[in-house]
Amino acid sequence: MYEYIPENNLVVMFLLFVLTLGMYYFWWLARVSGVFGDDPVMNILLTIFTCGVWGLYLNLKYLQKSEILNGRDSKWFMILFLPILPIIIQHNINEKFFPGR
Repeated sequence: MYEYIPENNLVVMFLLFVLTLGMYYFWWLARVSGVFGDDPVMNILLTIFTCGVWGLYLNLKYLQKSEILNGRDSKWFMILFLPILPIIIQHNINEKFFPGR
């Protein structure tokens, strides 16, 4: 089983994204790729070589998977929240695997 360490404070996660100018996204992507059973290295390389387009696709895909984990359906208007999708995904993951935190 993959050992997963939760991001307890989503505000700190948001600040890490902003203060590192998006570099923390690659660390987060590697961790979340492991949770959903994807290859983290390939996802990071594809995100870099496609100038972020693959990252946008992964955010939408992981949003759908995280909503399914919690028994909800992903709505069409969630694409409007694209800049903060990693935080929404992380919240859904924390909600599923660590409900008491």
